[in-house]
Amino acid sequence: MHWKALPAAAAGDRGACGVLFLSVPKRQLARAVDRNLVRRIAREAWRGAGLAQRPIAVLVKLRRRPEWFAAAGLRQKRRQLRVELDSLFAHRSLRGAGQ
Repeated sequence: MHWKALPAAAAGDRGACGVLFLSVPKRQLARAVDRNLVRRIAREAWRGAGLAQRPIAVLVKLRRRPEWFAAAGLRQKRRQLRVELDSLFAHRSLRGAGQ
């Protein structure tokens, strides 16, 4: 997964609230259940990282399906996605953005 910090204007009139944009293409994950799982875990990680209270807009895009995804069970998918997204949102350039 990749992220990109967007200009403050992308947040619109939401003021000091953080905005998370997600792109999980059907080409990468054909099943809607899997796409929704990625989105749900991403929103949980976003709120858990405390970025929702900061004036920042971020685009997170799934560019390719993880190699482990097809063979993993639901619990393993949840765990792996959360670990990857937590490390993504803990990135130092995201921490300094929007201040």
